[in-house]
Amino acid sequence: MHRQEAALYKKIKASLLKEIADMKDGDNRLEPEEKLAQRFGTSRATIREALSELIQQGYITSWQGRGNFGHPHATDLQMRFDITSGFYQLLQGSCEEVDITQSKINIAPPTADLVERLPKWANEDCFHFDWIYGCGGEPMIVGKVQVLKSQMKYLLTHRKDEMCLSDYLRKFHNGEIIYTTTWVEAVHSAEMEAKFSLHRQTPILMWEEFFYDLYDRQVCYNQVYFHPEKTKLSMLLRTI
Repeated sequence: MHRQEAALYKKIKASLLKEIADMKDGDNRLEPEEKLAQRFGTSRATIREALSELIQQGYITSWQGRGNFGHPHATDLQMRFDITSGFYQLLQGSCEEVDITQSKINIAPPTADLVERLPKWANEDCFHFDWIYGCGGEPMIVGKVQVLKSQMKYLLTHRKDEMCLSDYLRKFHNGEIIYTTTWVEAVHSAEMEAKFSLHRQTPILMWEEFFYDLYDRQVCYNQVYFHPEKTKLSMLLRTI
């Protein structure tokens, strides 16, 4: 897609999403592609690109023989991790300016939590650092990262701009990062209570994940803590 077409496609997508948000229950059928193309002064191919992405994200259902139907209630959802697991993108919808800081990188043995999950790392050295995602200077999401030093081609350094952890690891790893396994639980953490300015014994949602390379080796362990009062994760699940 050419740059001009890409800009138009994004504009059309944003316009359609706003129209869907303003729809009423029972009156949520979109115009046919041909009429949308005429209204926006573009080709049906560009309209299809915009519709396709909105369909993938659950804002529209395309029903053969009936047309396309918008779902205004879906537009109310914030921090949808079924669309993205990138924390910067998750916060963008509810924060005017997302700020990211990275702590100093240290080399040390793995933490007890990691050894409990993966005993074979007990005698290994790891890179340790935190990524803190904030809004207006207030921490919202904290990632405590441990990367297996022996699997890195280069020494890890501070990132220069926003990127997801998988892309960051690819810069330094001796191969490709392919997938993650993730699980979620509620925990108590005095460190996070202090960082989020919470009362003691406040349950905090923690997202744990392992990153795997092409040869199915665990490369990185990440514990992500979400401010329980400021971050409300959501998702949309299809039933058809």
